[in-house]
Amino acid sequence: MKSYPSMLAVLAFFPAAAALAQTPAVLRDLDTMSPTPLSRQDLDALMPNARVQRMIASGNTHIWTNESDGTFIVSSDNRTTASRPTTAPGKWHIADDGRYCVLIEWRYNPTEEWCRYVLKTTDGYYLTRSTKDPTGKVHKFEFSK
Repeated sequence: MKSYPSMLAVLAFFPAAAALAQTPAVLRDLDTMSPTPLSRQDLDALMPNARVQRMIASGNTHIWTNESDGTFIVSSDNRTTASRPTTAPGKWHIADDGRYCVLIEWRYNPTEEWCRYVLKTTDGYYLTRSTKDPTGKVHKFEFSK
């Protein structure tokens, strides 16, 4: 008698695979979402006092508010580690070339420092190192006031 995978196992796999396939990972994945790079002027209006939320690759959620003086305190839920939630000081600014820049001085992890272009899409905001490299990674962020 031939052995076939359980139909339930096969059906259980495909929804998970479909969900992963739908998550934009690189710039070209945003093509159907009408990505528009935000200008420095757009960021100057959006970022001060904005509440920022992101989920990092490990599954932890980071939340902070961009204070108008260029500082913030980031909170991490650390849900994927055995650690308790933590906070760390940070700074933000808008670079002359229109990138959103962040510095986070984590207590137990290396300092995080980056600048990214912000793209507004029909699915929210994504950050990327380059607006010209279709294979460049994108990261979903939420900005609200």
